Amino acid sequence: MPVPAHDVDRTIRALADPHRRALLDSLRNSDGQPVRDLEGVLPHLGRHAVLKHLRVLEGAGLVATRKIGRSRFVHLNPAAIVDLARRWIDDYSAFAGLALTRLRDHVESVGEIMATTRTLTATVVIEATPDRVWEAMTDPEQTRRWFFGGLVRSGWTVGDPIEWVDSEGTSLIAGEITEIEPGVRLVHTFSATWSPETAADPVSTYRWELEAMGPAMTRVTVTHSDVPVGTPTEQQVDGGTSLVLSALKTYTETGRTMPGMG
Repeated sequence: MPVPAHDVDRTIRALADPHRRALLDSLRNSDGQPVRDLEGVLPHLGRHAVLKHLRVLEGAGLVATRKIGRSRFVHLNPAAIVDLARRWIDDYSAFAGLALTRLRDHVESVGEIMATTRTLTATVVIEATPDRVWEAMTDPEQTRRWFFGGLVRSGWTVGDPIEWVDSEGTSLIAGEITEIEPGVRLVHTFSATWSPETAADPVSTYRWELEAMGPAMTRVTVTHSDVPVGTPTEQQVDGGTSLVLSALKTYTETGRTMPGMG
């Protein structure tokens, strides 16, 4: 499904401003910064101008914000860039390009001193009701169409295990549900069980949030927190959050499976 023209225009306009690109570059180097730290990226503009630029970026879907206490934190949202790229290249090229980008970033980061964990956030707007999106998220026959071929299994109550398995029953992702409100929120622990190397890494947290934006429009935000830095899990999930949301959007809106995701 092509990206709507107004979304493309909004994304390109947001990227055209060098001040906004500077904010994105800062977030690329250190994602999840509080707004007050980003004010230091453009000290000559002042607080109100920086806030205005951040609102433009958020309106274009290039960043996502979350409030913790009295502070608001800003995260990169790669989904908008992925969708923009898919307007001019096919899905196979997009998938391969993402893999190459992740490889490049990993090689360039070797030897850098980094934090012990990081948070990955992505947001997408889907032309469907929250109930329809929730169905696509929790029905195993549907998750296999967009979540790397994984069939989800759970009792769907707090404390229940949740697991994605392949067609042969081999575990891909395993965790435990810590919060659930159908059609609104799903939070679970996350262990990448698809390989012995990733399964040995510390457990992280995966949070899905659905927000109705109209009669048949839903904003879906995924926050993958406590991802252990420098581990096989980090290397293999980096960039995957936006890819998962793009695949969910494609499947929910069109019934089509993105190449490499089913």
